[in-house]
Amino acid sequence: MTPNKLLKLYNISDRIPFDRESKIVVISDVHRGDGSYADSLMSNKNIYVAALNYYYKEGYTLIEAGDGDELWKNKCYRDISYNYRDVFQILNKFNKHGRLHMLYGNHDGKKASKEYLEKQKRKLHKIDRAFGEDLIYLLDKIKFKESIVLRHEPSKKEIFITHGHQLDFMNYEFAPVSKFLVRHLWRYMEGIAGFKAPTSPANNYKKGGKVDKKLAEWSKEYNKFIICGHTHESRFPKLGKGLYFNDGCCVLPYSISTIEISSGLIALVKWIIDVRDDNTLYIRRNILGGPERVDEYLKYVKE
Repeated sequence: MTPNKLLKLYNISDRIPFDRESKIVVISDVHRGDGSYADSLMSNKNIYVAALNYYYKEGYTLIEAGDGDELWKNKCYRDISYNYRDVFQILNKFNKHGRLHMLYGNHDGKKASKEYLEKQKRKLHKIDRAFGEDLIYLLDKIKFKESIVLRHEPSKKEIFITHGHQLDFMNYEFAPVSKFLVRHLWRYMEGIAGFKAPTSPANNYKKGGKVDKKLAEWSKEYNKFIICGHTHESRFPKLGKGLYFNDGCCVLPYSISTIEISSGLIALVKWIIDVRDDNTLYIRRNILGGPERVDEYLKYVKE
């Protein structure tokens, strides 16, 4: 996708109003998998579930900014629906209260196809009428989008949220080939020898840095406040030093990261497992960036 087409995507995105009273969390690159050695999330599942429960109880609206499900390594939802049924139960609770927006990325772009989703539901029903029911309920109730825009009501300025793969040639225009390699080669190399897929910006720091640079340059050229995922590298610019943010991912070793907007403030947050003095484990929420006033960043946005 060219930078100009990304701007067109911004222009046609649905607008969601927010203000100082709003609570919003952006989480991307969850990569819910099949529970096997190739499932990048499984080792962080408890951290992820704890974060979801926290955000639900605290009244946050959840925006999943792409690659929520790992549909490159996995052909279907069978194992995903089984291993993450508790997660889909929580997501359904968010959605029941109108507090869930789900975007697709490159690894779960198939969710843009209604035909694909209907086919997956039929496959799950063939196993058993109750199999995958939590996922099926979510698929019936949610509309998957490529992007969304948060409209700050006091200032009328906007925050553009999308996955970020649109400016990554290997994972957008060349995505079918990259998917084939991930599913039939890198998946098994990763499990056997710890080999990382070189086509992924998440596993190739040089490549990821180039994608981050393109997104930052797009933000600067068009004066847009943008939050992405995709590269798995969190970004939280200092005030006056840019408007490109990245929430990171949920599949780094023993941690996940998110971006929170609450009480008029924006922050980059990391969730980890820590140890108390009595040697019991607990899940801790750390602030990595900010909090800063979101309206101060929005002053640099030009419509």
